[in-house]
Amino acid sequence: MKPGKILKIALSMVKANKLRSWLTIIGVIIGIASVMAIVTTGEYFEKEVTETLEGFGGDTITIVASIPFQMTDEEYIIEESEELEGSSEDSGGSSETIGETEESEEEAETDPSYSIEFEAIEEAELTKMDIFTLRSIPAIEYINVNVEQDAELEFGGESTIVWIKGVDPGVWPEIARKDLEQGRMLKAGDRNVVVLSNELAKETFEKEIRLNQMILLNDRSYRVVGILAKNSGLLGGLNGLFGSSIYMPYQDVYSLSSDEDLPEIERDVYSAIEVKLYKGADYDSALQEIESKLRLSRRVNEDTQDFYINSDKKAIENARKLINGLTAFLAFIAGISLLVGSTGIANTMFTSVLEKTKEIGIMKAIGAKNRDIMLIFLCNSAMISLVGGIIGILLGTAAVQAVLLFLSIKMDAPFEFALSLKATFIATFVSIIVGLIAGLVPAKNASELKPVDALRYE
Repeated sequence: MKPGKILKIALSMVKANKLRSWLTIIGVIIGIASVMAIVTTGEYFEKEVTETLEGFGGDTITIVASIPFQMTDEEYIIEESEELEGSSEDSGGSSETIGETEESEEEAETDPSYSIEFEAIEEAELTKMDIFTLRSIPAIEYINVNVEQDAELEFGGESTIVWIKGVDPGVWPEIARKDLEQGRMLKAGDRNVVVLSNELAKETFEKEIRLNQMILLNDRSYRVVGILAKNSGLLGGLNGLFGSSIYMPYQDVYSLSSDEDLPEIERDVYSAIEVKLYKGADYDSALQEIESKLRLSRRVNEDTQDFYINSDKKAIENARKLINGLTAFLAFIAGISLLVGSTGIANTMFTSVLEKTKEIGIMKAIGAKNRDIMLIFLCNSAMISLVGGIIGILLGTAAVQAVLLFLSIKMDAPFEFALSLKATFIATFVSIIVGLIAGLVPAKNASELKPVDALRYE
């Protein structure tokens, strides 16, 4: 039997029982639409989270100074004395306990080994020595220093407190993942110039800050040479919310002091150091080399380490793994409805075999082969499943767009159309496979009917 004839008979079987076919198709639609919506949404948010984290640093490695937590002898003595005071209260303030306490206090006053001294803790710092150490590592391509401070911004008779990040103007454009809307990025040799975030320039004051205008930071004048582009996507606003508002050469930050009584920031001391590796460099080996060389130059070990290395790449990978795992789990749950849909297809096909038994006998009597009968019923089930799959893909995609449109309105973010080609391909493939598997047993039963028995069937 020719393929065209087989498809024509299968299509006529679908049309013959429209209500039953559509009820079966609805089961497939629900399963495919659920899987499509979940996978598309998961891929969209994976992209958004990745772009947002990359906006904070991307593949850079950030080094910050941190003091290790240690329990000192003085703290131990203080806690011990507090426990003694608590025990004296519980005993009702007996003279014996009070006497012991007074003796211990006298002993602490006379014995220097028990004296409690509150010494100023020396804070850990990142300095030029750390820069020299990092430059000796072959895998590092760029080294950028950060000096951060808050300041009062005045413009157009209004003022607000902003967060400033001082950067190396010759390196920052190479390491930062920032897009410009107007002007230019910082460049080597710049002084007394700033680059503003889009949110600060356009939304903070009644009057918009424009390119080449002057602003006051703690009563010092700076010229605006660049305005960053607004980050796109639903999570793009997080860069403006948690990121810095103003970028300037780090040398200028040292002189920003909001209070005359407070000393200026110590020069050649950095809030953080950012490094970027050469393309193709071994990331894990570079991290280990950075840590070991900094420990050696700072004369610390694993227990006394006074710096912390933050790997943005690992944070991005962990976020992607989390979202992918959650998406796969939810898609599996939604896929259970596909099992229900396949059961409906199988039930419809078994019913069709019973209804068409006499017609099967007639077709076999005039020369139809077992393979032809089997293909007719397989095409019938595949058509039902494919129609349900296509409608499910359209409904699932429409549902995702509706949700993203609602979120974009609520979060005042630009709407982005999201369509997962992978999810579309998987949904189409799965819908056909489900139809074929569900119709396989009924089609096999129909093909094995004997013509005499089929013709006698009433």
